[in-house]
Amino acid sequence: MIQSFYTGNGGLNANKFWLSVISDNIANVNTVGFKAERANFEDLIAKSITTFTNGSPKNLEIGGGAFVGSTVKDFSQGTFMNTNNSTDVALDGEGFFMLKGADTTYYTRNGQFRLDANGDIININGMKVQGWMLDDYGNISGSISDLRVPTAIDPKATANISFENPTNLNVDSEMITDILDTGDSKTFNYVNSVEVFDSLGVSHQVEYYFVHKDSNKWNVFSLIDDRAVQYDDGSGNKFSSLEVEFNSNGSVNSVSFAGQITNNTGTTATEDADTGAFNISGSPSSIMPGTIKISDFKGTPVHWIDDGHGNIVDLDADQKVVGSISYDDGKINIFAAAGDTSASSTLTMDFNTYDLTQKATVSDYTAIKTDSIPLNNPDSAKLNTGANPLSLTFNVENIKQLSSDFIFFAKQDGNSKGDLLGISVSEDGVIKGNYSNGTVKDLARLAVATFKDKEMLVNKGGFLYMPNSQTFTPVIIPGGVISKIRSGMLEMSNVDISQEFINLITAQRAYQANARTITTSDQVLQETMNIKR
Repeated sequence: MIQSFYTGNGGLNANKFWLSVISDNIANVNTVGFKAERANFEDLIAKSITTFTNGSPKNLEIGGGAFVGSTVKDFSQGTFMNTNNSTDVALDGEGFFMLKGADTTYYTRNGQFRLDANGDIININGMKVQGWMLDDYGNISGSISDLRVPTAIDPKATANISFENPTNLNVDSEMITDILDTGDSKTFNYVNSVEVFDSLGVSHQVEYYFVHKDSNKWNVFSLIDDRAVQYDDGSGNKFSSLEVEFNSNGSVNSVSFAGQITNNTGTTATEDADTGAFNISGSPSSIMPGTIKISDFKGTPVHWIDDGHGNIVDLDADQKVVGSISYDDGKINIFAAAGDTSASSTLTMDFNTYDLTQKATVSDYTAIKTDSIPLNNPDSAKLNTGANPLSLTFNVENIKQLSSDFIFFAKQDGNSKGDLLGISVSEDGVIKGNYSNGTVKDLARLAVATFKDKEMLVNKGGFLYMPNSQTFTPVIIPGGVISKIRSGMLEMSNVDISQEFINLITAQRAYQANARTITTSDQVLQETMNIKR
């Protein structure tokens, strides 16, 4: 009789424990990343006797009640809540985020992250989010570490310029035999530019003039700001342009250096009557745009250059336009010389000419190097920033020549200084920084840990888990492999509140029933005691 008291008490304790589990689940219905627990009941045996009659077993078993032997975590996916905060992330699938606190690594489904003042990505309790930092090419670099987002990026000088698909030169465009004059659009078929940067972050414009010379041949001339881009064939010969030849499929077949350069120094130009028009001694043609320097006008020292676009400008007078130049025939007009009553004014000048019949083979047209471009050039209005010299490498293998409109698309690898404006996280866990200079850079990648047996994880509170053995090693993989990263969202608790209310009612009734077994046993015992009366 006394045993029934203990059996009922065991049921009370088991259901009281279950009530605690249910209460905890309900209390955490709004906890981000919380995973519900489920109580596992086990029965107790008070007596178990087996006898045999005629060789057949007869069992006598009396249960001793029940107890909660364990709890099981429900790691099913929770619903997503949209927060519109890019640093809030949720795992859509298996795995856990990794957090570093002091010397301990924790695991969590709670993706409430933010940037601290140092640029570290931390959770709401200050633990540092773990993953991999990426190199300049977006590749994982080094081992797992704290993730840090640079609050600013330093200037990076442009080293490589690549013409990418869908860059196209229209095969139907007319062929031009005239000498290039950047101030005359009839002497070239197409022009476009790309912005590049020096080591101080100052931007410069590289212009490309495309001239259709033959059925499958184009000459490409370049200017950087107001100075000409030159090429060295490796043996000391300088060239003014590239000659790109295409095959019958419209792809690049070969590239040559074209237009061997001749330097002309101390050349005199004499005025024609009193018109302001000057004829250069020797009547040179094919003057290279962006190479003219005039040092003397009517016996007076001056600092005049051409701007690469047909204008003569005074560097000592805020780049005031003082004249013009026709690069194809070498005719110069100086405004101040016209009508000044002097019919024999002179100019002393330096300039370069080029001969397109002189060529040299380019061995690798994916890495065509320019001659060094000084950036302390006193004979330029813009190339005097004091930065390190620029040496650009061109990749032209992806240019096409097809019957289609001109398209220009080029990439370069430099940037100016930029301050962090914000971050975003892609589905594969790549953290991108958005900077004030327009750069969007892949900076880091979130790590996701998964466990073969999730029951090895122990809830440490604060939505954190740890393995119950320090030697239990998780499988660590980049985000996006076994689960997608949802940016701007949080995974809510997976507690099913309606089911928990049903469990609550069930636990309450079970507790009442077990209490009733105790009172019933007490009544029976009381009746037994009353027999002697």
